[in-house]
Amino acid sequence: MDPHARATLRDVPAYVPGNRPLARGEGLAPLAHLASNENPLGPSPLALEALARASSQWARYPDDHCADLREALAARLGVPTECLAVGAGSSGLLKLLAEAYLEPGRTVVYAWPTFPMYRIVARLQEAVEVPVPLDGDGRHDLARMAEAARRASLVVVCNPNNPTGTYVSEAELVAFLGQVPEDALVVLDEAYAEFARAAAPDYPDSVRWVREGRRVAVLRSFSKVYGLAGLRVGYLVAPPEVVEAVGRARVPFPVCAPAQVAALAALADEAHVGRTLQVVAEGRRRLQQLAGQLGLPSYPSVANFVWLDVGRPAEQVAAELLRRGVLVRPGPIGTTWLRVSVGTPEELSRFEGALRQVLAAAG
Repeated sequence: MDPHARATLRDVPAYVPGNRPLARGEGLAPLAHLASNENPLGPSPLALEALARASSQWARYPDDHCADLREALAARLGVPTECLAVGAGSSGLLKLLAEAYLEPGRTVVYAWPTFPMYRIVARLQEAVEVPVPLDGDGRHDLARMAEAARRASLVVVCNPNNPTGTYVSEAELVAFLGQVPEDALVVLDEAYAEFARAAAPDYPDSVRWVREGRRVAVLRSFSKVYGLAGLRVGYLVAPPEVVEAVGRARVPFPVCAPAQVAALAALADEAHVGRTLQVVAEGRRRLQQLAGQLGLPSYPSVANFVWLDVGRPAEQVAAELLRRGVLVRPGPIGTTWLRVSVGTPEELSRFEGALRQVLAAAG
């Protein structure tokens, strides 16, 4: 790295995407992509049609404020448009939240292991990090997080958690919010909320706290259930003053015109969402049953992925699976856990066959 760059960048871990570019010679086509929690059915058909109709508009700058999409989201969620911001994926909005609320000396609390971007954005801001280990069931230790939140500017709850797929219930979150100081902003990262809501009746309606004026910021994504990961669209639901603060940190035109058009159409495609939820529920059950058959510990996921313990270095197992044409996400270096996305039935069959081969070869 350039020695003249900010010294703090040396402590910022690089984000490693699940769908990494393949090296020359790996020649694995078609590859079963089960590493990035993408929609196995692909994009919403309505989104694809909308993109085709609007293709003559791409020479113009997009709407800087994403007005049409924000109005549709406001109507869907029952909040004023002033409570909504749209950005380049929920990760882009997370970075803006960090830029708006973190600086040297300010504290951010999050669980661990969880989505690695929390650690990255905190270190970019040179903030004080308090990673709270998950409990023995792979769930947020809310009691310890509430204790740490007494001195925090941001408290991040990934719900459901990535990579474990576990979730915080309505009752648990109500109790937790009652213990967090009013000046701390609680960020609920709900990239997988639609899957969790379909799987768990007690998954919280977190947007209601925004309606009530609480200092809660909710992050959602069009990358998962809507199948638009390649277009990078996410949204933030938060009190107007939080949206205003985030707006001061953003660059102009954060969401390209095709992404706005596609997201607006995808939001209305209830049929595609329904099919996706059904396929994911069936695939998730299949992965959990496979883990049970093989004697591999796993957590009860409500997301579109399963976190399982293969009993040997995850990096090695992932590399062996890749040689067999299956791409999965290993846990942090030194762990024995893999995160496997729900794919199509055909992809899951390829994963099952490859995993059985790898485990058999290792004895």
